[in-house]
Amino acid sequence: VGKQLSAGRVSAEYHPYNELKHTWRQRQSTISFRISDYMDLAPEDVTEALAWYLLCRAYRKRCPDGMAERYLDYARSRALWEPKKKAYMTRARNLSFRPVGSARDLGTVFDYVNSCYFEGSIRRPDLAWAKESPSVRLGFYFEPLDIMAANRALDSEKVPRYVLEFVVYHELLHGVLGAKGTPTRRVHHTKEFRDMERRFSMYSEAEAWLTRLARQKRVRTSVPQV
Repeated sequence: VGKQLSAGRVSAEYHPYNELKHTWRQRQSTISFRISDYMDLAPEDVTEALAWYLLCRAYRKRCPDGMAERYLDYARSRALWEPKKKAYMTRARNLSFRPVGSARDLGTVFDYVNSCYFEGSIRRPDLAWAKESPSVRLGFYFEPLDIMAANRALDSEKVPRYVLEFVVYHELLHGVLGAKGTPTRRVHHTKEFRDMERRFSMYSEAEAWLTRLARQKRVRTSVPQV
């Protein structure tokens, strides 16, 4: 792939990043990549697609049709993540997989939200509290590993329980509705998502609380996915 792009000398090695990410360093005519070792079992065609994807990004060239999509589909698949679940949970040092916090029990909150809004139809995912930096998420749902996390800032008597319930509801909606669009242009918060989100019984109150919390703690409310 490097030769086809006239990329000069290219080297790559696996690295045990906590998340699925890849980095590169370029010096004169040499470019060196560190590839997440979560990819070490990837099929050959996916590895080739990843090479195209990264080299085209590094050299700001258009990726051949289908290559980015092939890599991104695999990067979000259970085929990649299920064999790596133990490694991910071990490396995710900012996550505590003990649902009972100091003030709130994520398990109890999940059961309540599941019963009230989803008729108990959702199988309980692995629940975690996330201890993040000042610029953090309020929660996330990672579908390939069926993990749902809430920010530790919500584990407080000072924050009304319905705020945590709303965050859990929001993340479960991601699991139910999924993302729309294409592998390279994914839309998580569609009109359907926003309409369902507003069905939460204390939507306005929860939104006001989260806005206040975001201002105080500079919290990011969007949900990133690979």
